[in-house]
Amino acid sequence: MTSLLTNISAMTALTTLKGINSQLDATSNRVSTGQRVSAAADNAAYWSIATTVRTDNASLSAVKDSLGLGSSAVDTAYNGLNSVLSDLQNLRAKLQTALQPGIDRAKVQVEIKAIQDKMRSTADSSISSGQNWLSVDSSPSNGIYRATQSVIAGFSRTAAGTVNFSMIGVDVNAIKLYDVNASSITTAATSAKIFGATSLTGTTAFAGGTANFNGTNEVAFSLTLGDGSTGTIRLNRTALASAAADLTKVTTQEFLDAINNQIAADTDATPLAGKVTAGLDSSGRLTFDTVATGATAQVTIQNVAASGGNALVDVGFGTGTAATDARTGRGSAAGTTAGKGILDTADGGTGVSVATIDISTLSGTAGDTTLRAIITQVEQVIAKVTDAGTKLGANKTQIDGQKTFVDTLMKANDRTIGILVDADIEEESTKLKALQTQQQLAVQALSIANSGGQNILSLFRS
Repeated sequence: MTSLLTNISAMTALTTLKGINSQLDATSNRVSTGQRVSAAADNAAYWSIATTVRTDNASLSAVKDSLGLGSSAVDTAYNGLNSVLSDLQNLRAKLQTALQPGIDRAKVQVEIKAIQDKMRSTADSSISSGQNWLSVDSSPSNGIYRATQSVIAGFSRTAAGTVNFSMIGVDVNAIKLYDVNASSITTAATSAKIFGATSLTGTTAFAGGTANFNGTNEVAFSLTLGDGSTGTIRLNRTALASAAADLTKVTTQEFLDAINNQIAADTDATPLAGKVTAGLDSSGRLTFDTVATGATAQVTIQNVAASGGNALVDVGFGTGTAATDARTGRGSAAGTTAGKGILDTADGGTGVSVATIDISTLSGTAGDTTLRAIITQVEQVIAKVTDAGTKLGANKTQIDGQKTFVDTLMKANDRTIGILVDADIEEESTKLKALQTQQQLAVQALSIANSGGQNILSLFRS
């Protein structure tokens, strides 16, 4: 039935056309933006995740910039130290020359003064982003000085949304060459500590990463502290039976736990419990560290004879049991140290610093003795500057490694965002072409449906 009031065919064609136009709009948007999720309405969950990851990448980008600035500052300080190290080696050569008979030390001093001035100039000009880590002013009145300069190395977000930043610390106090501050710095008392000769996994017992205590292998030693506390630690098949999951593959952690358990359970007349702990240092060496600090803090390790026909194995302290094989670590008392830098700190023996060495008036046997002491002082300073360069090198390696990690993480985040929101352009372009064709057909269908009423009118014409 055909109706003049209701054109069912036109309504159907119009609905179809609207649906096609809606799909066409969505597909056109995906093709133009390159994203299948460009707004929360497209997919709320994916949009939320992608937005969070984009925010993380923005933070990581800032971290990467910070690492770049930190790397530049470390490079500047390292290059300055390297230059000063060469100058110190030259200075040592000049001092050795001055030991020769007949040398005019006043003329040699002119050359030494030039080297001293060059080292000072190098340190003063080692500036990066307004920071100088070689020539500083650690005076309390200098509010901008930081004994440890921190470089932002990364960030993390907790489940509660709290953002935490990790830092790489550069110990400026350990590398500074000159310091305006002439006051002394209070140093805290230290504990007593002894170290194994090599990493635990580098010893015979743990050569494969784990140790076999299922046979006759045994570790046995006594620990004696400065207050007279003493105890014997014995680790063998019997002792480790309850501490290790597999006696043929005892891990370093199981081994450490067993030592600390025996220390905690020590029942000797003067027990060790609560006074010393075993651990591994950054090099993986077995260490024993006292809880007590100060000049009286002391810990001595001495291997003792194995029990029941077992054989002693080395865990970094050898297998000898003679008194001469004992090793002792001592703590230090709280005190003060000069707040000056490596080059302007006066030596206790010579009374002068490298920055103020003057050999022009040294003469005779006494002068030769003083000059030899100065040469020894310069040798020690060279070692300190070398150590400072090593510390900066380690910081540089850490910063460069973190930069690589952050860059890799940002790329991984980009891939995550792409998986969630990027459109498949090949698929969308094909769909776009099909929808355009469907749109044309729908328009024609609507046009045909609308012309149906005109056909009815022709029946009423005479």
